[in-house]
Amino acid sequence: MKPTLLLSLCALLSSCKAPSVNLATPDPIKVDIAMRVDVYQHSNNRATVKEKTKPVAEDPAARRRNRMADIQAFKNDRLVGEARDGLIVIVKTPEGEHGDYVRKTVEAENADRAQQMKDLAETRKISLPEIQSEQGALWRNRAFEGELIEVEIEPGTWKWSAKGG
Repeated sequence: MKPTLLLSLCALLSSCKAPSVNLATPDPIKVDIAMRVDVYQHSNNRATVKEKTKPVAEDPAARRRNRMADIQAFKNDRLVGEARDGLIVIVKTPEGEHGDYVRKTVEAENADRAQQMKDLAETRKISLPEIQSEQGALWRNRAFEGELIEVEIEPGTWKWSAKGG
C-alpha cells in the first residue's frame, strides 16, 4: 500500500501549478541623485595645483545672493545690524582673521546695496536719500526676530535694538 500511496502523492504534486510571483512594478523606479563635481586645473609640470576660485558674479544681485549665508550668520551672531540707510553696520567686530573676513564681506555687501539703490533711484527718478530711507525700512522689516536693527526713538534719534525686543 505504501508504493501506491507514494505514487498517488507524486502524481498529485506534479499536477499542481506553482504560484506565480510578479516582479514588475506598476510605476518605474525613480532615483534621485545629487552630484557634486569639482574641477581642478593642474599646471603643465603637475607640480602645483591651482586653487579653486568662486566665479565672480557680474551683477550686484548675484553677488549678494552668493554671500547671503555669511551675512545671515553675522546677523545671527549679532555682529552686524540693519541700519536706517539700507546698509549693514558692524556693531561688534570679532578679533583676528574672522574680523577681517566680516569687514571685507560687509564692505562688499554695502557696495552692492549702494549700487542697487543708486540704480533704483535713477530708474524711479527719485533722490538717493529717499531710496535709502525706503530700503532701510524694508530691510528692517525683513529682519528676523532678535536681529539688530536701528530704530528711531524720536525724530532724528536712532539706537540699536534687537527686533521684537
